[in-house]
Amino acid sequence: MDVQQELAALRAEVAEVRRMQDEGWMDEVRAQEVRAIVTDVLADSSTRTNEVGPIWRSPYGGGQRIMSGDGNWTFLTAVTEQVKFVYANAYGGDSDPTDQQTAWGMEQRRLNLIMSGTAIDPSISYLFMIQYDSQPDRWADKPNTFSPVYAWVQKDFGDGWTVMVGNQNIPWDLQSSFLEGCSLTVGDYSIFDYRFGVGREAGVSTQYQGQDLRVRGGVFSQLGQQYDSWDSDETLSAAVTGRAEWKWGSAWDALEVESSFTDSEPSVVLGMSGAWSNGRAQNPSSPPTPSAQGMTADVIARISGLNLEAQVAYMRDAAGAPELGWSTGTQFQAALFLTDKLETFVQACWLDTSDVPWIAQAGFNYYFARSRLKFTTKVFVPFGGGNINGIGQLSGGLGMQSASNNASFVAQIQMMW
Repeated sequence: MDVQQELAALRAEVAEVRRMQDEGWMDEVRAQEVRAIVTDVLADSSTRTNEVGPIWRSPYGGGQRIMSGDGNWTFLTAVTEQVKFVYANAYGGDSDPTDQQTAWGMEQRRLNLIMSGTAIDPSISYLFMIQYDSQPDRWADKPNTFSPVYAWVQKDFGDGWTVMVGNQNIPWDLQSSFLEGCSLTVGDYSIFDYRFGVGREAGVSTQYQGQDLRVRGGVFSQLGQQYDSWDSDETLSAAVTGRAEWKWGSAWDALEVESSFTDSEPSVVLGMSGAWSNGRAQNPSSPPTPSAQGMTADVIARISGLNLEAQVAYMRDAAGAPELGWSTGTQFQAALFLTDKLETFVQACWLDTSDVPWIAQAGFNYYFARSRLKFTTKVFVPFGGGNINGIGQLSGGLGMQSASNNASFVAQIQMMW
């Protein structure tokens, strides 16, 4: 049956439904349900060229999708772009380094190019993403160039079990549950993740996801360490991490975005993580490298427009610490939708060993189309004028100077398509 014949048959069915509705055999609620089903079928049939040809769609989730007729092969391309204005107010004098004085300007903060889909059959999925950053930060040591962020293949074995191979999120803190770690979060950048996060590395992980329990663990390269080469004489790195989460309320798929929208189902998620790495990124002649170890615990509650979070970490060689050693820290966050599209938030993070123990941010998000088109404006306030970078590069992503900060103002537009 070709497309025109199928459309004609469906239109005939619609006419028959309307005739029978006029005769009073169904109520208005049932009639609306039937009309919705038929509309969906008509929309689907109008996209098909033949029974086995490719299907082209632009789903509301963003991106352009190509799908084989049998559904086994899919290819999705997508883009995330963030453009922001930053005003970083600092009190450094003329004799201080340039980056400790007041500065402002526009920047192409981030540009992600994403390719994902399935291959051979729907149980085998893949994700490849390259990212452009305008300045160095915790996750980008080479600014003004595209660098690979994700490159993994995943196999779904059924009954909740999956195995992932490649460059992927390290199962560590709360933010590691979100793709890319910033574009789907409330405050855009988590101060906790910048200070204690371990980012993404190459490795092998396995995950079990049940109705209420999710556990993921794996073996990876050196945590928080980027290097250009690998050989058995110099690079003897290894890391093991794991994270367990227990939830009440909505399904896991509904928790892929941190915000609690007004139409979100209530949920509470408890998380705990552990990590160990040997700190041997370059041996034997180089000085010690960060040996990320420790544990985190967190809780996040989403209650129909209200988001509440608490995180704590006890960690060796945290990126926000001024030197190698053990640190303790915590973060608290609250976010509330004042309308269906306007969300306010406040976040405060404490790190005991930092020159600036407390850093806070507060602002609002306006969602024109959920996370796909979002405007964010916020203010960062460090409670102290010391160096905030520690052993990692924090200032760039936070929109602040490395030291002598008063406060920073950020206004950003995010587009995902």
